[in-house]
Amino acid sequence: MTALFNGPRLAGLLVSLSTSVALPGIAMAQAAAPATESASAADPLAGDIVVTARKREESAQSVPLAISAFSGAAIEARGVQKIDGLASFTPNMTLQNNPSFGGAGSSAAIYIRGIGQKEFLPTTEPGVGVYVDGVYVARSVGALLDLVDVERVEILRGPQGTLFGRNTIGGAISITTKKPDETPSGNLQVTTGRFSRIDVKASANIPLSDTLFSKVTVATFNRDGYVRHLVDGRELGDVGTLTGRFDLRWKPSSTFEVNLAVEGTRDRTNGPAFVLSGVTYKSAIFNPQNLPMLPPGSPAAAGAYVLNPPFDAPTDNFTLLHNYFATLLGGQPCFAFAPYSPQGNAAACFSNRFIVGDGADAGTGPQYARNDLWGAQAVIDWDLGPVQLKSITAYRHVSGDYARDGDHSPFTILHLADILKQHQFSEELQVLGNTADDKLKYVVGLYYFNENGNNINNLDFTPVTFRSGGKFATKSYAAFGQATWTPIPLIDLTFGLRYTKDKKSFLPDQEILVDKTGGALIAASPNTPQTRVLPYVTAYRNEDAVTPSANIAFHVADNVLAYASFSKGFKSGGFVQRVFPPQANIPQFGAEKATAYEIGFKSKLFNRRLTLNGALFLTKYDELQVQVFTGIAPVTKNAASAEIKGLELEGRLDAGAGWFLEGSLGYLHPRFTAIDPAAAEITLASKFERVSNWSLSGAVSKSVELANGGNVRARIDWSYRSGAYMDALNSPELYQPGYSLFNANVTYTFPGEKVSVFAGVTNLTDKQYLQTGVYGASFGLYEKLYARPREWSAGLKWSF
Repeated sequence: MTALFNGPRLAGLLVSLSTSVALPGIAMAQAAAPATESASAADPLAGDIVVTARKREESAQSVPLAISAFSGAAIEARGVQKIDGLASFTPNMTLQNNPSFGGAGSSAAIYIRGIGQKEFLPTTEPGVGVYVDGVYVARSVGALLDLVDVERVEILRGPQGTLFGRNTIGGAISITTKKPDETPSGNLQVTTGRFSRIDVKASANIPLSDTLFSKVTVATFNRDGYVRHLVDGRELGDVGTLTGRFDLRWKPSSTFEVNLAVEGTRDRTNGPAFVLSGVTYKSAIFNPQNLPMLPPGSPAAAGAYVLNPPFDAPTDNFTLLHNYFATLLGGQPCFAFAPYSPQGNAAACFSNRFIVGDGADAGTGPQYARNDLWGAQAVIDWDLGPVQLKSITAYRHVSGDYARDGDHSPFTILHLADILKQHQFSEELQVLGNTADDKLKYVVGLYYFNENGNNINNLDFTPVTFRSGGKFATKSYAAFGQATWTPIPLIDLTFGLRYTKDKKSFLPDQEILVDKTGGALIAASPNTPQTRVLPYVTAYRNEDAVTPSANIAFHVADNVLAYASFSKGFKSGGFVQRVFPPQANIPQFGAEKATAYEIGFKSKLFNRRLTLNGALFLTKYDELQVQVFTGIAPVTKNAASAEIKGLELEGRLDAGAGWFLEGSLGYLHPRFTAIDPAAAEITLASKFERVSNWSLSGAVSKSVELANGGNVRARIDWSYRSGAYMDALNSPELYQPGYSLFNANVTYTFPGEKVSVFAGVTNLTDKQYLQTGVYGASFGLYEKLYARPREWSAGLKWSF
């Protein structure tokens, strides 16, 4: 595989591949009438899509970038309700709800081409940027968006550091909502299904005058969970979302337009569906060889371990420490001495009896996830003829409250609670223009981003109760520009550059509340006062980055494009806010950097019925921010350098007679090339977490026009992911082997196309697979969160 990416061979492969793709298209053009868009009943899936990946409206097939674009109609035809559903059809992309260590609900873990971020903490940054109507969504909490009244979704693969800026080192997801227009219209959709599912979506487009238009959209999504919380019978992993949006569009002339929007979302759930899957009672301090034990004060004996409290307290394994305390302080039979056993079944002892299966949780601590999000934005477009001006102003607020019982037992070994408050303001100004007889197209702009917030983590563990977290702030400034020059009709040359300056601060408010060791933890603190986990001082971090890009596009033939590109991206550094035991300094980590080289092609062949796109890429990845457990909390380190090689293919075929086929293939070969000596948790042989080498998908749909004027459309799709680890430590217990998923749906549209009924099944084979997993060596607990099982749904949609 490595030889495939040698420079000369790679260039030769591109030329031969582009030529082979072009020849059928040329022959078809000679044999057929001028190409037009297919008019089959599968059009919602087959049509070309207008995108704004380069800040101007262009056909997706004419943009020399790796883009997967989906129209709103195509998303609906695929049966996708939430943004994570698009990952099944996008090569080399992982998008999952990842509550992670803290239990935050509706938190997006997004990876594109092996680069991303799973943690929601506000002192770390995502690796893939999410944008809604051009507005950057800074926090992964709330970024798992419901696709309600969407115009299109664009998934841009590879660093987007020039036009999108910071934290798009892996790529970007751009969601564009539908604008109000002059036509009164609306729709209402009701869906029911397994797990008491009730979803309702409604939208009304209301013109207020000849120049002023409005739109109101509301939706509610409700579904029971699939893991039973045994202590009270509640279901974990449930869905309870209420969301709404109001749009106002003022268009006094054809050259001036203002779009205003206000939106809000309310999530209330019982918490993520984690289950306890395994326990390790190993300790390097207490009886490390698992020998038969002798009581304290016994003479040393070969082949035996003599208890030595309190000096052999297993502070490196809090689950074992619980049993140690219960045995030596509470007189409970939590240890068996000969032969040695680290667990007992007495009421006060932790044991494997709390592993109660994949559908239940024996925890008794608080479990919930609550999110409130709202935002407002104003977009102004002004066409001055030679240039077009655009302003995007936005404000967004997130308020979250989460709690999770991580030990899944009646004891207090691993209890977590989070309170998150975050608000952001951003402003982007763009100037777009064409000159030199349209041979030169350009965009220049300025960007400002201001974020503030507070994240308080209340943590209750076997030896200690303490408060973590603190106040955070970010200011970011950027200037960017990109120009495309067409010296001859066959060639486009594009060059871009962006300068970004980030200023960050973090004020930790972290304090030991209860020292259950009798004061030993407080006494060992290097801070003043000693109850402080980190000093109560503000830490500052400034960094800047220059992210250039270059691209050459060659129009091989009509509807066939070949390209080569170079781009850079960076993900901002930050602060380690989860720290224990106490430290005298606030740990920080630096920015990640990526340099990507890519060649690819795009084509529409056979009278534009076949769309076939492909890309080969190499990413040099430096200063990786890797999340590892070094104490009792996951911390982020600049731990390594790496390179990622890969390829992608996407195809869609409108075969006629209502048949539509589509498929994708993604291959990734990431490998570490250097490891920081301080990062003992990973090696050169370690695998990237959450990254599959192979991602494949395929689908077939059939649309039939009935004699009464109605229409039936049926679809079945398949996706495959090869194996992947859920953590950077490559814990074998958290490895997900390769798996396939199948989904199916059918829709009947009544004559007149006003009313339709639909039904579908997701995860047809009821495949059990990991969505995420958590392991902390200091706790000895393996937790797994499985994806939802097979579910049926049915519903009705009325358009008016």
